[in-house]
Formats: sequence, C-alpha cells, structure tokens
Amino acid sequence: MVRASRSLDYIGTFVYRNGSIIRSMKIIHRAAVGGSHERLVALSGVPREVIRDGERVICIFPDDRAVVITRRRPGHLYPSAAFDPEVVIDSAISEFYILTSGGTDRVADREVDVIRIRPKDRYRYGLRLAVGRETGLLLNMELLEDDSTALEQIVYTHLELPTSIPDEALKPRISDAGYRRYETGDPEGTEHQSASRAQEWVIGWLPAGFRMTDESYRRIPPGEEAVHHRVYSDGLASLSLFIEPAAGVGNRIEGLSSVGAVNAYSRVIDGYQLSVVGEVPAIAVEKVAASITKQ
Repeated sequence: MVRASRSLDYIGTFVYRNGSIIRSMKIIHRAAVGGSHERLVALSGVPREVIRDGERVICIFPDDRAVVITRRRPGHLYPSAAFDPEVVIDSAISEFYILTSGGTDRVADREVDVIRIRPKDRYRYGLRLAVGRETGLLLNMELLEDDSTALEQIVYTHLELPTSIPDEALKPRISDAGYRRYETGDPEGTEHQSASRAQEWVIGWLPAGFRMTDESYRRIPPGEEAVHHRVYSDGLASLSLFIEPAAGVGNRIEGLSSVGAVNAYSRVIDGYQLSVVGEVPAIAVEKVAASITKQ
C-alpha cells in the first residue's frame, strides 16, 4: 500500500468525512524519481487547492485570499497522509495493534481486500482499510472509535490510472493574484533563537511505540516569535505538540476540545501555551499534555 501510493500515477475522486464535516475532493498524483507531485482540489464547499512537489506544499485559500507555503517534510496528501511510511516500515506494528483480515469488498467499482486493525490499548483508534487488489492503493479508510463507529472516513468514488499525467494537470486553477503569501518552515535565524527555549519543554509520557518523527519552527505572520512544532507517530497514529508564547495567541485555549476524530488539550505554563493535538482518543492527548514539564 505504501509502495503504491508513491509509485503509481492516478487521478481519483473521494469523499472525506470527519464528524459532521463532509467534503468531496479530487486528487491528481504523479510519481517521480525526485519526489511525487500531487494536486488536491476541493469539489464541494469553499474552493481550495493544495499543490505538493518534492520540496514544498502550496495551499491556496480564496476565502482568506491567502497562500501558505510549507517547505518542510511535505509527505503525501490525502489519503496517504493517514500513515507515516518510514515509521510503518521500521515499526513492529503488531506490538501495539492486532491485524486481521476483513474479507473482500468493492470500492469505486474495484475489488479490495479489507484489513481490520484493532489497538491493544485505549490510547489509539482502530482502522478499517480497503486496499485495491490490483493496484495496492488505499481506496477506503475508516478511523474507528470501536469496531463499528467510524469517526473519520476517506472513500474513493472514482479512480483512473492514466499512462501519463501532464504538467498542466498539476497546476492550480485558482488565480492567487493579490493574495497574501505566508511561508512556513524554519525562518532564517529562528531555529537558533527558539531551539534553546523549546528544548526546555520535556514530554514525560507518550503512548507506547510513539517517537518523534519531525520538528520545525514556524513563524506566521512574519515578525512574531516562532511556534515550535513536534510530530510524534507510531506509524499509524500521530499527534503534535505546539509550543508558542501565550501572549501571541489570539484566543487562548485551555483544556480539552474535539472536532470529529481530532482531539486537542492545551495548557498555559510560564507564559507559554502548550497544545497537544492528534487523531487519537482524548485520554491520550490529555495524558501527554499533563506530562509536559519545563527543565
């Protein structure tokens, strides 16, 4: 499945549901030696486009008349963003999950093999995956609170496998003329200025199997102190820690908040807001947030 998401050229339409949010999306993916290229288009709701190449992700938001460019570890867009391929490959997934066959099914007029993944503890969700028998592509993913309740779902309704994808198909259709542009990543000098302060914060507890897979310092808008962002993953589930000065947070948040499968827990300590966010159960983000201390 991971190999297919990287190596195949495909064009697909899928429906994404998270809680009460339902969106229809189109994805165009072209494999390349130097890194895949993708274009993601919102087909319902507010028009939006996301373009990814080997070095950056460009997000175009017409409602805000803004373009956000990320230059760090772009990874994949939906639906392969559900997994961290490097961690999946290196991890002993069976230590933390039970994998069983769910038989066969049909998605987007294609035969699929179903895989059920059940967590061994209460700190991560289960998954139901439908993988194309011919292509190996993930065509349906359900994030499960239990064996029957889907908190989040991505399901393809149409899939094409063209012999080639032209450059034109990967260019945005939305004109960004006159839009504000924000670039995230590691602004010049930011890492040296912020790293020592960020490393003062230590996570005392993580669910078994989670390890840090990415770290960045982002400053939006320019001129403000950078937000320190860490990502932790077991390969199937992930959570993030955001560290930022509380004075720079417009709407200071403390305690638990949830949207669909995403849970967040925030605390304010010594003038900093610490937020743990992830597609994991609420008890997980709360325990991680409660374990953070300052050295």
